[in-house]
Amino acid sequence: MSETRMLPRSPRQAAIDCAAIFVIGLAATLSFWPVFGGTAVLAAGIGGTLLGIAVGVATSLRPLRGWLMTAAGVVLALVLFGPALAVPRKTIGGVLPTLDAWQELLLGVVFSWKGLLTAQPPAEGFPSLLVVPFLTLLVTSALATVLALRLERGAPFAMLPGIVALVVGIAFGTKSPFWPALLGIVVAGVIIAWWAWRRAGWRTGLNDEVEVTNDTRFRGRARKQRTQGAIGMIVAAVVLAGAVSIPIQPASRAVLRDTVEPPIELAEYPSPLAGFRNWHKNFEDSTLMTVSGMPEGSRLRLATFDYYDGSVFAVAGTQESSGSGSFARIGDAVDVQQTGTPATVRVELEDYSGIWVPDVGFIQSLRFEGPREQALQGSLHYNGQTGTAIALEGLGTGDAYELEAIVPAQPAHEALEGSTVTDVSVPDPVVVPDLLQAWVATWGNEGQNQLENILNMQRLMQNGAFSHGLEDDTIPSLAGHGASRLQSMFDRDVLVGDDEQYATAFALALNRINVPARVVMGIYPDDGFSGGTEPVQLTGGDMHAWVEVPFEGHGWVRFDPTPPEDNDDIQPEPEPEPDPKPQVLQPPQPPEEPADMSPDTVADEGEEEEEEVEDASWVMWLWVAGGVLLLLLLLASPFIVVGAIKAARWRRRYRAARESDRLSGGWHEVVDHAVDLGLPVPAGVTRREVAGFVEGRYPRSRATEIGAFVDEGVFGPGEPAKEEVDAFWLDVERSVQGMRAEAKPSRRLLGRLSLRSFARRRKERRRR
Repeated sequence: MSETRMLPRSPRQAAIDCAAIFVIGLAATLSFWPVFGGTAVLAAGIGGTLLGIAVGVATSLRPLRGWLMTAAGVVLALVLFGPALAVPRKTIGGVLPTLDAWQELLLGVVFSWKGLLTAQPPAEGFPSLLVVPFLTLLVTSALATVLALRLERGAPFAMLPGIVALVVGIAFGTKSPFWPALLGIVVAGVIIAWWAWRRAGWRTGLNDEVEVTNDTRFRGRARKQRTQGAIGMIVAAVVLAGAVSIPIQPASRAVLRDTVEPPIELAEYPSPLAGFRNWHKNFEDSTLMTVSGMPEGSRLRLATFDYYDGSVFAVAGTQESSGSGSFARIGDAVDVQQTGTPATVRVELEDYSGIWVPDVGFIQSLRFEGPREQALQGSLHYNGQTGTAIALEGLGTGDAYELEAIVPAQPAHEALEGSTVTDVSVPDPVVVPDLLQAWVATWGNEGQNQLENILNMQRLMQNGAFSHGLEDDTIPSLAGHGASRLQSMFDRDVLVGDDEQYATAFALALNRINVPARVVMGIYPDDGFSGGTEPVQLTGGDMHAWVEVPFEGHGWVRFDPTPPEDNDDIQPEPEPEPDPKPQVLQPPQPPEEPADMSPDTVADEGEEEEEEVEDASWVMWLWVAGGVLLLLLLLASPFIVVGAIKAARWRRRYRAARESDRLSGGWHEVVDHAVDLGLPVPAGVTRREVAGFVEGRYPRSRATEIGAFVDEGVFGPGEPAKEEVDAFWLDVERSVQGMRAEAKPSRRLLGRLSLRSFARRRKERRRR
């Protein structure tokens, strides 16, 4: 290799190395595509790959060569090109960076990793999340290029950064198993082909240095046969791996987003159903919002509840086996697998406030408007299972947004005949009032199937009385839907309440007959939306609650157990006598819900058990972390001990009192490193002979020049100058680094643990 060459490798070799790195970077970019979607991720990933390769090539040139320069080049590329590729929405024209773009870019370097795991795919519309693929490809491509251009026998290590980038893309991706398998096969084929080419070139270089024959005709034929055989083996391996692995791929795979807790815990927020009566009391005639574009018969949904703790119906927390509390951030678009009618709905808020975003169906996109657009968009979270959205920034007067959604068709109850209830897991209620259980035992099994039982209990509840308990209502009715409120509701001859009580009671009743149900709170006119684009003003009096039950082939179907608002007659209507069924009429006696136990007591015991389990898990993790740390210390202890001994010897030699002793110490340092690297240095010979022996094995040690300088300084007249000895020790360090660079990696590792040099010095002292 010529000492004047700017690059360690020829331009042709460097171009092939960079091409292989680019292909692997492209595969790693495509591994991010399922979670991002769109073309922006391709620009970020491919741009990061090209920039990384450029940085690696530039910092491998002789004037700029060095790892510090590589790190500086990566930072410079990040600052100059990061805004346009990773946060283009904050730039001017998608190219020119701004202060906001740099701020979002630098914050994304730290926070975008967790944000990507908690975002709802596709994540391309989220601010700063493109920093993840851009930064990953920039760093790994720069590192891979530097290693590929600078290493010879250790060239396979240059492919490790590309593999890391692919693993990051797969780990941060979605559950689709086919795409990562295909990319892995492609990357494996590229790495094998590239390494075969590098190894063939290295062997050819050795043959050129040691010419054994001049018959180039046979050598060329053999090289051609080897190339064809290698290509055939690579193609066969890739095809065979794909044919074997693709059919046995699982339906899904584990990804990092499965292990990350949702970014928010809605169990910490008050249930909006607890404030249901407030909307009717204080906002009965106040315009909450103006809505346009609602499909006919649809309803605006605020929140969906499936967990009853005896006090309120709420969104299940992460401790429950339910997905209603799993909210994730969404960007410009949401993947929707539902079928139904597309709708574009516009909502303008007036007196409405809260974190719950009124929506319809299943959102495909939602875009806020107004002065708080960015704050609301950044705090928007969505639950794709329940179709519920929240904005943690909080909605208020003057906010507006437009959403596109798929609205599933709601079948008539008659159309459900012959359909079965879907077996969906919902959390069991903590407490069910005894009188409600007795009511279900009496009327909950009168039909021939589950649908008839559902409709029968709905009809009986609709025969009750309606009352909000307001001043102008003729029937008193307390607010709330706790266990005691429902107990008093069923302790009367006629049921009395509004949507809050009836929806809660109906959902608990369905649970008693093993029908999964959830309560939904929303807003719609009493006569329903008629469809069309005409704006409709909704008031607090339009706030409602209902129950949904899942049916095979229909999804979640609405049921309204609440009586009509004009049904304010408290005279009991004659109810049909139930068919005597002793085995059914006996109220069930669940041992886990004794009547004399209050809901608060149950909740407290559950919290204590949860705290005990949480404490136990922390102790377990501490033990695991301590064990891992101890194991790492044990593995590293030989390197630490031997390294400390050698460092002490180096300091003793470097800080010797006489300059001539410092010269001798530097020479011994060179020889001792050669001995520790496995070189059998002869004893009892002159320094010149030892120097020739060391330099013969490690030419970069310059042992002959160092030995001659030591002989002149030690045996010459006078004491060497301190400045000359300090410069000499710099040459000693370069000599040691040169020997280590020429040694094999395994020999370098063993050299750090070797104590041969100490044994050799001890033998020399004994000989003297």
